[in-house]
Amino acid sequence: MNLVRACQHRQSEEIELHTGPCHLSRMRIAETVTFGGSGLDRAAELRGKTEALKAQADAQTILLWQGKPMIAGDTLVRVAMDHPVMADAGADLVFLGRENAAPVFAADLSGWTPENLETATLDSFLDPSEQRHPAMPEAVFAELRAIMNRLTARDAELAATAKAIMGWHRSHRFCARCGTESTIAMGGWQRDCAACGGH
Repeated sequence: MNLVRACQHRQSEEIELHTGPCHLSRMRIAETVTFGGSGLDRAAELRGKTEALKAQADAQTILLWQGKPMIAGDTLVRVAMDHPVMADAGADLVFLGRENAAPVFAADLSGWTPENLETATLDSFLDPSEQRHPAMPEAVFAELRAIMNRLTARDAELAATAKAIMGWHRSHRFCARCGTESTIAMGGWQRDCAACGGH
């Protein structure tokens, strides 16, 4: 049942009648600026099958270093699983979902150290520094806060999701029940403890 609500606008002191909640139009606008509105197929039902997904010929991965996504211009970089840059990636990839039916992962290259690395601004709120990997000279690792308004909704969603999940793994390595170090499971969306069975 639609309710008629009266919303008073303070500037004009006029009363405007709306059907439905008064905040509905604002919510629609908010959905276009969040990191979750691109329509990405998260494919949660496939998270337990990531090894098979990684083996698919069309599988791609985005790259992060110290939480910074790799971009070329205003585009989030996607590479094939056998790209030379993947030699510096950590063993655990995060399955982000499917893009045009192709599996998309995120790889963490934080174990790699860039040449002539300036550390003064690393870990600052808005790190202006950019790093280049020798296998990808046309692209840079850049702070997500600095580039998010240049990315498409899909690129922003992928980058933000990857950054958040990788940050969670860095800060939650140990089981909350028994304190034993846990392992990444379910395509990166879960941690399992071999000691007590917790996750």
